[in-house]
Amino acid sequence: MNKYEIDINDYSREYLNEHNKNFSFESVLVDVRRKQVLKSLNKYKHKHILEVGCGLNPLFQHCEYESYTVIEPAFEFVQQAKKLAEGRKNINIVHGFMEEIYETLSEYDFDFIIVSGLLHGVPDPVKLLHVIYQVCKANTVVHISVPNVYSFHRLLAYEMNYIGSIFEESDTGIKFQRHTRFDKQSFFKIVKENNFKILSHGTYFIKPFTNEQMEKIIDQNIVNISIIEGLEKMTKYMPDMGCEMFVNAKINL
Repeated sequence: MNKYEIDINDYSREYLNEHNKNFSFESVLVDVRRKQVLKSLNKYKHKHILEVGCGLNPLFQHCEYESYTVIEPAFEFVQQAKKLAEGRKNINIVHGFMEEIYETLSEYDFDFIIVSGLLHGVPDPVKLLHVIYQVCKANTVVHISVPNVYSFHRLLAYEMNYIGSIFEESDTGIKFQRHTRFDKQSFFKIVKENNFKILSHGTYFIKPFTNEQMEKIIDQNIVNISIIEGLEKMTKYMPDMGCEMFVNAKINL
């Protein structure tokens, strides 16, 4: 068993534990993350899609495509994706790490690649971007999203002296093995230095408090779904303070 397998086993165990809770705010973030991917899909051509890391809710359930490939290292998530793919055409689900099997994808002509909520969680983000570059064509759009250290809730925690640095690792980051913490500058830098040009970018969802705090106030009916929907729209007023940020990019030729 290599270090990636040990990491992914721990990650999938924590993820499943979170998923099995009565209510997890992470499920809210999964929904808003998916909405942002779908906005990008609607903006760019996407007949042949590659999703790198699908979790329990692969995006082929929510979009149109001619072919759809999933690369997923966690066995439990692969089994779930295969169940959800039953009865659907032209879906290829591969169990493995993108960094180890990317060469087997040379025959594919992907026009859209989804790397959502993943780059910060791998031990070597440069390596992941390198292998994604290898499977891109000139017309391929790559959607990448990561947590934003300048999220409203982290800025609030810093001003309260709850954390000593904007880049301090959070409890959620420890639980879900978030190896790298990005701000806008470092996120853009790693994308550009790995030979991608950024087409569009932004942040999404203003999260006022930590996941644990959000779960408590929702459980106590202090916050309802209408407030969650409002928080999704608040980045128009605070465009750099969404809890996650994204880029859509193409390779530099």
